[in-house]
Amino acid sequence: MTGGPLADLTVVEMTGHRAGPFCGALLADMGADVVKIERPGAGDPARSQGVGPDGKSGYFMANNRNKRSVTLDLKSDAGTEAALSLLEEADVFIENFGYGVTDKLGVGYEDVTELNPEIVYASIKGYGETGPRKKQAGLDLILQAEGGIMSVTGPEGGEPVKVGQAIGDLTTGMFTAIGLLARLYERGHLGDGDDESFNGKFDVGLFDSIVTLMNEYLTSYSMDGSVPGPQGTSHQTLVPYQRFETADGALVTGVPSDDRWDDFVELVGREELAEYPTNDDRFEHADTVVGIIEEEFETESTEYWLDRLIEYGFPCGPINDVEDVVNYDQTRARNLVVEHDDPDWGECLLPGHPINFPDHDDIVRSPAPRLGEHTESVFAEVAGDQTTLDEWRDEGAFGGE
Repeated sequence: MTGGPLADLTVVEMTGHRAGPFCGALLADMGADVVKIERPGAGDPARSQGVGPDGKSGYFMANNRNKRSVTLDLKSDAGTEAALSLLEEADVFIENFGYGVTDKLGVGYEDVTELNPEIVYASIKGYGETGPRKKQAGLDLILQAEGGIMSVTGPEGGEPVKVGQAIGDLTTGMFTAIGLLARLYERGHLGDGDDESFNGKFDVGLFDSIVTLMNEYLTSYSMDGSVPGPQGTSHQTLVPYQRFETADGALVTGVPSDDRWDDFVELVGREELAEYPTNDDRFEHADTVVGIIEEEFETESTEYWLDRLIEYGFPCGPINDVEDVVNYDQTRARNLVVEHDDPDWGECLLPGHPINFPDHDDIVRSPAPRLGEHTESVFAEVAGDQTTLDEWRDEGAFGGE
C-alpha cells in the first residue's frame, strides 16, 4: 500500500486546539507530510487537556497522529528565519492565530509568498478575516450559540443546548481541508508562467461554518418568517422521522417518502395511520401520528422493531453510546476506530478516517508526536548546512534546551 493520495504534499501547520489540528490530521491521514510548529515548552494547549500521558492527551492524540512536531520561538529573529525556510519548500500552510498575529510574527501571507509564491495559505479564525467581529476571539461553544445551531438543538419545547461535540471546530477543519484541496487544484491548472497570478490565500471562520450548517433553516425563514426552537429528535419537515421508545429502550427511524407510507402502516400494524398518506397530512397531525406509532412501538423490544424495519427496508438504528459505537460491527468493518499502540500510553483506540480509499488502507502510520520530537531532523534538512542549523539553535530559534 502507498502512503495515500496526498503522499507528495508537504504541509506546515501552526495551529492549536481542534479546528486546525483536525484539518492537518485529515491531510496527514491521506498521506501528506505534516510538520506541526509548536511553542517551546508549552506546545499545543490540547496536549494537556483531557486524559492521556503527560503532554499528549487523548484529545491531542486523536487530532495529531501522522504528524511531525518541531518547536520554534517565533518571537526570535532566528525562529522566524527558520520558519520561513521551512515554509519556502512547503505546499500548504495552515494557521489559526488571532487576527493579524502572523503578520506581527513575520509569517504573514506576504512574508511567506515573497519566498514561496505558489504556497496555499489557509487561515482559520473565529469569525474569519472580514466583518465587524474579525478581531474578536471565538470558541466553539460561543459560536454554536451565536451562529444559531444551539437555538435548534435540545429537547423540543426546552432550552437550547450545545451539540454534544465541538461541531464548529470539526466542521471548520473539514471546510479548510476542502478549501486547501480546491486551491491546490486551481494551482495545478494554471498555465506555465501564471504563478504570479496565483493567490493561494483563503480563510475560514468557525462562525461561517456554524451558519452554513443552519442550511435550509435560513431559506425557510426568508419564505415564511419561521424561527424554530429546539427540535428534540424530530425533524423540521418529515413526519415520522425521530426517536421512538420501545419496550426495552429506544430507536430512531423515519419514512423518507410518501410512496412507502402504506408499507410502514403494514409494518406497524395500525390501519388508522392510513388516513395520513402524505407528509403534509402527517405534519399537520403530527401529535396523532407519532402517538399511534409510539403506542405500538412500546409493545415490543428494540431488536424486534429494528429487525422489522430492516426487513421492510426502512432506515433505522439503535441509539448507541460511545462504548456501543466502539464495538459496533459497522464501525469496525469501516475502520472508523483503529487499534493503536502509542509509545507513551500503550494500547488505545484512535478515530479512523471517514473517507474510504480501498488502495490506501494504512490510516495511522505514526503516533501523535512528543513536543519538538522532530525539531532536529526537520531543520537539519531545511538548514542545508550545519553552520546555519547551529546558528539557529544558538540564537534561540528552537527555544531553551
